[in-house]
Amino acid sequence: MATEPEAVQEHCRFITSLGGVQPCTDPAYREGFCRFHFDAFLRGEVLPNGQISERLTDQHRRRNLNYHGVPIEADPGPSHL
Repeated sequence: MATEPEAVQEHCRFITSLGGVQPCTDPAYREGFCRFHFDAFLRGEVLPNGQISERLTDQHRRRNLNYHGVPIEADPGPSHL
């Protein structure tokens, strides 16, 4: 009986804390993470489930992790909020 091949994860599994739904769109490298987020995973900044560790208190680094691989809108327009 033939088995179906496992699905290959095409993009990084890191999920930003920007609404909790925007994934990193860089290609997966290791453990389901892109190279950037995999390095952060090895340093303990990112958890195995793809979220930023609560132990990371450096806000600049948290922003770098959150915005890496997230597409920037071409022209979001003025914010009236």
